[in-house]
Parts: sequence; C-alpha cells; structure tokens
Amino acid sequence: MKPILKQFLKQFLTAVLLVSVLLTGSAASAGISCGGTALAAENKEPSIKAKTAIVYCATTGEVVWEKNADKQMNPASMTKLMTCLLAIENLDLDHEVEVTKKATEVIPSKIYLQEGEKVTVRDLLYAALLESANDAATALAIETAGSVKKFAKMMNARAAAIGCTGTNFVTPSGLAADGHVSTARDIAQISAEAFGNKTLREIAGTDEYTIPATNKSEERKLENGNLLLKGGTLQLPSGTVTVKKYKGVFGGKTGTTEEQVATMTAGLDCDGLELYAVVMGTTLEKRYSDIRKLLNYGKENVSKYVVFEKGAEFDEAKLKGGATNRVKAAAAEPGYINLPEGASASLITTKTAYEEDLKAPVKKGQKVGTVEIYLADEKVREIDLLAAESIRTGWFLSRFGITNFQTVVLCVMLVLILAFLTGIFTLRAINRKKKQRRRQQKIMEAARRELEREQSMKQRGWPY
Repeated sequence: MKPILKQFLKQFLTAVLLVSVLLTGSAASAGISCGGTALAAENKEPSIKAKTAIVYCATTGEVVWEKNADKQMNPASMTKLMTCLLAIENLDLDHEVEVTKKATEVIPSKIYLQEGEKVTVRDLLYAALLESANDAATALAIETAGSVKKFAKMMNARAAAIGCTGTNFVTPSGLAADGHVSTARDIAQISAEAFGNKTLREIAGTDEYTIPATNKSEERKLENGNLLLKGGTLQLPSGTVTVKKYKGVFGGKTGTTEEQVATMTAGLDCDGLELYAVVMGTTLEKRYSDIRKLLNYGKENVSKYVVFEKGAEFDEAKLKGGATNRVKAAAAEPGYINLPEGASASLITTKTAYEEDLKAPVKKGQKVGTVEIYLADEKVREIDLLAAESIRTGWFLSRFGITNFQTVVLCVMLVLILAFLTGIFTLRAINRKKKQRRRQQKIMEAARRELEREQSMKQRGWPY
C-alpha cells in the first residue's frame, strides 16, 4: 500500500474515533430521558443518605423503588400538602381569614402574621407552600375546622381515604408533636392526591409571589423553597449547597425537623407519567442530591406505553329508560402504563365493565363504567369511562328498553298495518256490496223474465 494512502486511512480512522468520543460525551452530558439508557451509573440501585425513601409512579400506582418505605418518621413540613389540600377543598380562595392569636404563636418558620390581620385564603396558601409558613398553615386549619384538633381529625380521615396506613397527623404545620408521623409510602400517595388538585399544583409550582398589603402589614414577597424548580444555592452552617434546576419537576415540598433532619417530596412529569420521589431522615446537605438520584432512577426505569388516548371510545354502555338504549363511553384520561424492559406490548389487554342498571337521563361526562388495563394477567391500571354524549329520558316505551326511534318505527308500522287492514276490510265490504247488487240484479232479471213469460202465456191463452 502506498504511503500516501496509509496516511489518509490513519487520519480518517482517527477523525471517526474522535467524533465518536465527542458524541458519547454529549449524550452523557445531556442527562437521562425517560426510559433511556444514558448514564449507566444511574441504572444501579440509588445510594442515598435518607433512612426511608420511595420512587412512586402515580399514573400506574407502581412502586419503582423503595427503601424502608413503611418506616414511620416525622414528615415535618411535607404535612402542609395535606393542610393546603383540605383548605382548598373547603374554603373559597378569595375568602378573607381573620388571623387568630393561636395562629401567630407557632414557630419558627412564619410570615409573621398578626392577630386580627385579614388575609385571603389564596395568600395563606402561597405562604404555606412557598415559604413553608407555619403560622399560615395554622390559620388555614383553624379557619377550615374551627380548631387545630378538629382539623387534625379531618387530615387523618382524608389520609385514610387516600389509602394511607402509617400516617397520623397532629399538627397542620408539621411541627413536632407526640404521634405526628407518616411514611415515605404514604407521603407519596398524599403528594399524588395533592398535586392532582389544579389549584395546589399551580401554587406549589410558582417561583415567586407577593402578598398584597393587609390591614396590619405591608406587602410580603415570597420565594419558593423548592430549588428544583429553578435552581439556586442553599446556605447551610456546613457551607453552600448548589442545586440545579431539574427539568420536568412541577412541584414539591421540603421539610426540616427541629433536630435538622431533612425531608422532601418532589413530583416529576416523565413523558406523561407522574413520578414522585420522597426522602425522610436525610441531612440538609444531602436532601437535594438524594432526591435527584431517586428522580434519575425513576426516569431510567419507567417506559411509557400508550394503550389508548384520552377520549378513546369503547363499547357502548346499556341504558334503561333513555331516548336510546345505549350510550357511547369514552376514556376519562390517557391509558398510559409503564411497560417493563423486555415485556411485549402483545401482553397488554383491556377489559370494560359498565355500571349495572344505568338509567336515563345521562349527562355528558357522567361516569358509566371503567376500563381495566392488564399486562399479562395482572391488572396494572383502571380508568373511568365517561358518557360521550347526553341522553335524555325516553318516551313511554323506553321502560321496556325500546328507544324513541324504535317507538317511531313501531308507530309507523302500526299505522301502516292499520291502514292495510282498513283497506282490506273496506275492499271486502265493497266487494260484498257488489256481489249483493249482482245477486239482486240476477233475481230481478229472473223475475222480469218470469213475468214476461207469464204475460206471454196469458196473451196466447196457453197454459204452457
């Protein structure tokens, strides 16, 4: 081989190798995408400081990873998610709350509310979720239930309804109290329920907010304590912790106990799947790195598969007493599932179940049944089916399952049958009359001929 050709090949191969290295480096620096394989190190079990943690896919109800997830610990200010959810569900956002003395006595995190100060529910929600203000959370609790004790009962009832089994709330703020405990598993469920509320989700995802001046205070400027939303620095006694923005995080809540034990929950939109990462019993220095590791692990280990889109129509549901005897059923939300690595989409099946004795009238958007999604023989998700149209009450025959259209057809057929029978009877009557007239004519003709014969015989004088 000629020296010039050898030199050319050597340079070409070197260039190809260099480009490959650069592309690999770019892919690694781009981070992890849902279901991707970048950053192989994150495929391993996450190594975190937290004593208890969980990664939960709320869309499918699947636990992606957990560590002592049922261990009871003080949830600290993550408690405020439940407090704010109940306040939103029971109070008007524009309602003005007159702050009580009890609400002003809590410590330490607060916006320094004053007794008799009038603040809207909306402003108190921003204070509780962005600045983790204990006085704002307490004011909301007292306004909602009349007292902190009564509100705690509401909190525990709501937690039980969600499915929490290791939670007992005593305070609305998360300040330490005997028996005030929760678990990483329960906090993940509470987070999913709370961020499922559009108002709470919007507030918790806000970077900054200003509470207008009140009757006892100038305006207050608030900043969100969840640094994953936009990035920032955290000043700690041990030094400065720099936190980078985490793309896809839509909200969360931090918490710190009086002993400086840190907790946190964070929600992430992972290509249409909602992931929640929760850590409890970590340090202030490791809180964000723990959460980031869990979110990375969650993104790497879920893979969205679209079984059907929102609004997809299924078999019609049977209906009684309606203008029609069936109603179109449509999926209330997308049928997204996590398809594990190596699993075939051919293993996915769906099964519909409609409400028994469904009766008209039915309003558009009314639940008429459910569609269950199965992976192999295991049910992985259940989604409501809603009426895709409104069906009014039917006419008198609808009680027998006969639709209005069928009633019209039956009536038309009945009229035609009656008309046909009437026509037949009329024709028969006409024919009978014709036959009678012909018979009478024959009789009259025979009588006339007999009369003429008798007259002829008389004229001839013959008896025959």
